[in-house]
Amino acid sequence: MDTLTAIITRRSVRSYKDEILGIDLIKEIVSYWLYAPSAHNQQAWKYYIISKQEDRNYLWDVMEFWKMLPHAWGTILACYDKDVVRSEEFISQDMWASIQTILLAAHEKGVWTVRLGLYPHEKEMHEIGQHFQLPENIVPFALISLGKQEGEIPEKHIKEWKIEVI
Repeated sequence: MDTLTAIITRRSVRSYKDEILGIDLIKEIVSYWLYAPSAHNQQAWKYYIISKQEDRNYLWDVMEFWKMLPHAWGTILACYDKDVVRSEEFISQDMWASIQTILLAAHEKGVWTVRLGLYPHEKEMHEIGQHFQLPENIVPFALISLGKQEGEIPEKHIKEWKIEVI
C-alpha cells in the first residue's frame, strides 16, 4: 500500500471480530514508532502492549469512551519517559506523531485501530500508571486499540475545508 492510499483509507474502528492477533504482529506494528519525528531527537516514547483481558476491562472502567477495549486484541499503552524529555513543550507533538505512525503501520498490516486520548486527564493518567506499576518517570499518554474489523469498514466523512494561501 502506498503512503497516500494508507492516509486516505485508514479509519478509526471501534468494533472488532473475536479474532486474536499474534503478539509478534503487534510487536512489529508498535516498532514503527521508532521512525516518527521527534523534537530535538529526544525520542522519549515508551510503549507497552496490554494483552490481558482483565487489564483491558480495567481500562474500560477508567474512561467511559473506551468501550471497545474489552473486545480489542490487543491494546497499546503509549507513554513517555520524563527523564529523557529535553523539550517538554514538544512532547505531546512527538507522542501524536509516533501514534500516527503506528496507526498507519497497523493499517498497512490489515489491522484496524482507534487511538484513545488520555492526556491531559491527569487523574486517569495517574490511575493507569499505578495500575500497571509504572515507574514515576513514565507518563501514560494515550492508548491504541487493535483488532480485525467486524462488519463494514466505515466511510470517511470529510468536512468542507479550503486551503488558503497567505
